[in-house]
Amino acid sequence: MRSKVAQRILAETPEETKIFARLYADIVVRVNQLLKQSGFSQKDLAEKLEKRPSEINKWLIGEHNFTIRSLAKLEAELGEPIVNVPQRKPIGTSGYVTVYRNNNPSNAAAFTKTWKKSKTNPKKSTLAYVS
Repeated sequence: MRSKVAQRILAETPEETKIFARLYADIVVRVNQLLKQSGFSQKDLAEKLEKRPSEINKWLIGEHNFTIRSLAKLEAELGEPIVNVPQRKPIGTSGYVTVYRNNNPSNAAAFTKTWKKSKTNPKKSTLAYVS
């Protein structure tokens, strides 16, 4: 259980600060995953981005406020998306579906475009998109 002081601090922390910390951590984890996957070091990345290694280190320990431009540079050099922004697409007249763009179709799972009736509840005739 958290101490009362920690609980009070969390309760007083603005929601935008909590969201910022979560997003920043997600970005740093993603960049580190891509560095490891590609076999690059922070020094290699610094050279590709024409930055000092100390600046890249600041980016990856939380002392930098990423801009869209710096994220775009990272994505271009690492060759994979850093941040995915969902888009809502209308379906019929009754709702929306969230769509995530896949920039790397070679890594995408194969799927078939087949509609089948759900067998979870025989009383309902809900359709499910099966992949």
